Amino acid sequence: MVRKSKTAVPAGVKAIAHRFWHESCSLPPAAWSRWWKTLAVGLGICALLTYLMTCLAMGWENTWLQAWDEKWLLILESRSPLSFPRSITWESPGNTIGMLPIFLILTALTAWFRQPIIAATAVVTYIGQFALVWISWGMWSRDRPELIANGIAAPGLHSFPSGHVVVVTTMYGLIFYLWFRTSRNWLERLIAIAFGTVWIGLIATARITLGAHWPSDIIVGLIVGALWLATVILALEKSDRIARNAKRHP
Repeated sequence: MVRKSKTAVPAGVKAIAHRFWHESCSLPPAAWSRWWKTLAVGLGICALLTYLMTCLAMGWENTWLQAWDEKWLLILESRSPLSFPRSITWESPGNTIGMLPIFLILTALTAWFRQPIIAATAVVTYIGQFALVWISWGMWSRDRPELIANGIAAPGLHSFPSGHVVVVTTMYGLIFYLWFRTSRNWLERLIAIAFGTVWIGLIATARITLGAHWPSDIIVGLIVGALWLATVILALEKSDRIARNAKRHP
């Protein structure tokens, strides 16, 4: 009887999942309890704030917001440091094709190197930002701009807030935060902050230059992303603190 050869990918996924489960079970239950409770409360607060910001934007659209957006979209596009072709390149790390591999690699590496809380946080960060964006998209199907290149770079999806900006703020924000907290050198920490700010800023700028979003879409996307990023970082730090204390005082 001939045995079927095992392929590397399923075997690798199985090994990563096994290691994640083993390391997860070795952590004190209080660490996981604090983690999910912090996330649950934070997600509720973020969802409420997202709902309120969407209600305000919908109410302001016909009074002053739409005129403000039209004015500042053209101003910001004309003063953008990125050209239209370069913006296509710069916005790519935030789309699904660019972001999904980053998410999968981050999750796999942190699970493999025995960091189950970070791996779980990466998964929740990625999924949670979708939930927040869909709150607004379910409430308001705002049209995309057509002021730049006749809207050629503006997909026919909901405009408010920018899901592109929310995902790059949360996922890349988490990555740069992990770089920041593992560094013991103040200069490297400053570099991590500066690099993260420029990276996220250029991706957001590219969306404006392409005319894919109104300025208010970008602003609220940054706010929603920052709120969710702060939530997952707080949950991560609280659970990590409990895990470290348990190791010191078994």
